[in-house]
Amino acid sequence: MAKSACASPRSAVEGENVCRWVVFRSPSKSILQGRPMMMLSDESLPSGSGVQPTSPGDRCRLFRRSDGPPLSFVLCCLVVGLAVFIPSGFIAIGQDAAATQPAATAADSDADKADSKPTAVPPATTDGQTDLDEAMIRRIDAETPKQLQAVITLLESALAKGLSEESQAFAKKMVGSIRLERAQGIVAELTQGGGVRARQLRSEALQALRSAIESDPGLVEAHLLIARLNLLPEGDLEEARRSAGRAVELLVKDPKAQSNAYLVRALCQAEEEARKADFDLAVQADPTSSEARQARALNRLRTEDVAGAVEDFTVVFKQDPTNQAVAQVIVEQLVSLGRTDDALKLLGEAIDASPSEGLHRLRGLIYRAEGKEDEALAEFGKALELQPKDAISLLQRAEISLGRGDVKAAKGDLEQAIRVEPRVADSVAAVRVRCYIAVEEGRLADAINDMSLIVQASSDDPFWKLQLANLYVQDKRPRKAIELTSEILQADPDNTSALRSRADTLLGLGEHADAIRDYERAIEIGVDNPLLRSGILNNLAWVLATSTQDGLRSGTRAVQFGKEAAELTEFKEPHILSTLAAAYAESGDFDEAVKWSGKAVELARELGNDQLEQLEEELQSFKDKKPWREKQETKENKAPLLPPEDLIDT
Repeated sequence: MAKSACASPRSAVEGENVCRWVVFRSPSKSILQGRPMMMLSDESLPSGSGVQPTSPGDRCRLFRRSDGPPLSFVLCCLVVGLAVFIPSGFIAIGQDAAATQPAATAADSDADKADSKPTAVPPATTDGQTDLDEAMIRRIDAETPKQLQAVITLLESALAKGLSEESQAFAKKMVGSIRLERAQGIVAELTQGGGVRARQLRSEALQALRSAIESDPGLVEAHLLIARLNLLPEGDLEEARRSAGRAVELLVKDPKAQSNAYLVRALCQAEEEARKADFDLAVQADPTSSEARQARALNRLRTEDVAGAVEDFTVVFKQDPTNQAVAQVIVEQLVSLGRTDDALKLLGEAIDASPSEGLHRLRGLIYRAEGKEDEALAEFGKALELQPKDAISLLQRAEISLGRGDVKAAKGDLEQAIRVEPRVADSVAAVRVRCYIAVEEGRLADAINDMSLIVQASSDDPFWKLQLANLYVQDKRPRKAIELTSEILQADPDNTSALRSRADTLLGLGEHADAIRDYERAIEIGVDNPLLRSGILNNLAWVLATSTQDGLRSGTRAVQFGKEAAELTEFKEPHILSTLAAAYAESGDFDEAVKWSGKAVELARELGNDQLEQLEEELQSFKDKKPWREKQETKENKAPLLPPEDLIDT
């Protein structure tokens, strides 16, 4: 922050014996609370000075000599309160005059004489000196806008009447500093409101700041504040750029402060390249600045330069490995780049530097996404050791337990999560666990009600609508499922998951032509996920091979799709091998049909597959040279779905 280097004007009386006072400043008040207090030390008043020792109640007064005109106390408020300018003859703060002045020697005396030169001729007029002195006196106690304006009026009067060159420069700086202080007060008011009043306050603050730099063009704080105010809605970005640019120029000898000025200018830039350049300059000016690094990292994220953002965030993290917020951002971005190993390594460093339940939980989430459930459980356990009330870790652990069929453990963790944090009961995470528990216990109505709540909370996410559609199918409500998937497809016609879900439901209703159309549309769009693609190909091959509608069957296409589905699953899924067998049977190649049907039965026995009985029936049909025919016709469950309050929780 800039400090004033102004010298005080000389006393109006040349050569007067100015007394030496010691001036103290108390930094107990902030800029917005008020100015610092001036204290005058009684002990430092020389005898015969004409000034009586002060009482405690008089310590904030500006003293006058009893035998002369007012002393030229010069006080200037720039940014951090009053800067005290000590007139000729004053000594440093807290300094003892006798201790700091060595005994005069003959040499000193000779030197003084040798250096003695005629004083400079004062300007033609100094009529404004009296107003300047009065302004400085009033400045001490001026706090309100009215009082500050009165000081400015005196200073402007002094300038108009005439001052010495030195006093004129000082008076202008004093005007600038007062206007800056006034603007800062207006800005503090602005942050407490909005609307029309906020716009009016911003306008007043900007006017005060413009006047401030007219008086003192070197007020860096005023330039930066002009820029920041113009970054608000309806601000003038051109003025913001000019002001921030001027601040950058003024701070050329202070790289750390200049780095911050570059950050402000970067925000004022309309062109992406200019903005990027300023963020780079901010980092170059102060490579150790975490603010500059983080600001550039966020801008890089905004422009999808994730690798560059990670680089900057990593530098910040290395400076402070305990910065968990930065660690979390880096980890999330590394995961988005597919650099999971790097993310886990960095998390390990962060945990070593400052263990927390949040970091352990984050590592658990990554392990779970990687399918490493044992490691994930261990991390959630460590998180709960550090913070037993970590409801998120409890819910994550509950979901893992459900996946392993341990409903009792899942229920326990869900109940504990709600007990330690009652507000979590209505969260999506808790409702999801509750829903899955209901599914495991066969309470489909409860599950549907809970999943409906999740859909309402995540209306833009088709994934949960598909989950709800699946529950409708399980509860034998296929028409509701079709209604929901059709809604998804209306918003996103290329959603292959929704196409597959609707096609499967139509297949279950025996509406084979419509099912084939959705399967073929999904394949046409393209499905990258091997699991999803194999499922679509298998079901399409099945209906082409086994439909009871003669015009829909095609053995050749069924074999083509069936082979690809089997290859995608490495010939390890009994039901897919069964489909391939049915396709060969439809094409008339019963030897191949028996071969693949036999493998399906054999694999089903090894796996304990619950479809074994039907697979054996298919095999016998193929041995009898009979193709397989199938038409499912799901009966609609017409029982009304009761609201949650009417259901009994078991």
